[in-house]
Amino acid sequence: MTVNNTTIDKAKVATEGIMQIPTWWTCPPGYEELQAKAHEIGKNELLPRAAISDQESRYPRESLTKIAEAGFGAATLPAELGGVGRGLTGFAVLAESFAQYCASATMCWVMHTAATQLMYVAGNEEQHKRFIPDVLKGKVGALAFSEPATGSHFWNVVSTAPRSGNGYLLNADKSFVTSAGEADWYIVATTYPESTNDDKLMFLVTDNNQDGITQYPYNAMGLRGNSSGPMKFRDVYVPAENRLGTEGGMNFHNDNTLDPLFLLGTAACWTGIAQGALNAAIDGAKKKVHADTGKSVAGYQVIRHELAKAQITIDSARSMLYRTAEGLDQAIANGTPLEECLFPIWQLKTHAADIVIQVTNQALQVSGGRGYLTGQVEKFLRDGRAGAVMGPTNEILREWIGKSLIDVPWFE
Repeated sequence: MTVNNTTIDKAKVATEGIMQIPTWWTCPPGYEELQAKAHEIGKNELLPRAAISDQESRYPRESLTKIAEAGFGAATLPAELGGVGRGLTGFAVLAESFAQYCASATMCWVMHTAATQLMYVAGNEEQHKRFIPDVLKGKVGALAFSEPATGSHFWNVVSTAPRSGNGYLLNADKSFVTSAGEADWYIVATTYPESTNDDKLMFLVTDNNQDGITQYPYNAMGLRGNSSGPMKFRDVYVPAENRLGTEGGMNFHNDNTLDPLFLLGTAACWTGIAQGALNAAIDGAKKKVHADTGKSVAGYQVIRHELAKAQITIDSARSMLYRTAEGLDQAIANGTPLEECLFPIWQLKTHAADIVIQVTNQALQVSGGRGYLTGQVEKFLRDGRAGAVMGPTNEILREWIGKSLIDVPWFE
């Protein structure tokens, strides 16, 4: 339209008076295109399959394939190897964005990305050539670390793999293996009993179809598409060329690769789940109109205040997430070992796993009876509840944080 022969932008008129949230508040500067692409994948590929994956406990293979086809099959690897080349900040942006649409697919992707990164840093060139090209095409890697004997202390493993010919004979019971029975390969954490290192931790790569590997069903409260069930490895022969790194001494990679990536990625998931739940609650509050009052649910001040409180809480976690990711990228650029940066990652994971419980409860309350019915909000609530009990549990992390604050060794 025109006023006094001056053209006025209709879109601007339509949004006049509406506060526009600055992009720097919701995305690290320079990552806007990456975030937009992640949301496009989330809306078009992850969300349409999320409910089916949850209700049928169906592994999100198609969603993971679409993520790989978009160029994110090995996101944290250098660009020359097919990665995104945007560091851990780019990884956090992707994970937080994907999780707003399908938590199961995102968690499988986070674990796969951690496994692929561990393959890259601990593996040799021959192993890179053997595994990474297939990962870029959609093959899935997984981590088999936690054991029932040590619970959420997943860094402590009691299984062994002694020498057997030109390889190792692996016997291990594993619990909560994300993508169990579905991944194409697994990095199995075990010990080499004859290692000359005090640290006997060893990483072996097994194929999903090897004899002696059994996967058991997974039936859980949330993240139902993850296939995070137990696995047993019975007399599984692993050739020496499938050992990552040395015979023992792999705790270095645990502290400098796996833990930082795993904790950062899962914290991004919890943050994204909280935002996804709140988005669904906001959408429902705007659309639901009470016939007796003529007001939408969002028309009530008490509802708007709950939405505001929830968003402030989410943004506190998101701010920690991106500041932590950027700090880790800076540490890598400076040659600082990431084990020196664990304190903020502990805080991040603890906070994100706490707030997702709070926010998903708020989202359900805002949604009323509709939120209690099977659906998006209810699913996000169940999915997010895993965070605080996923190892290291929030209780363990708070103990490590507390010990660090009083200047005593955190790990014993």
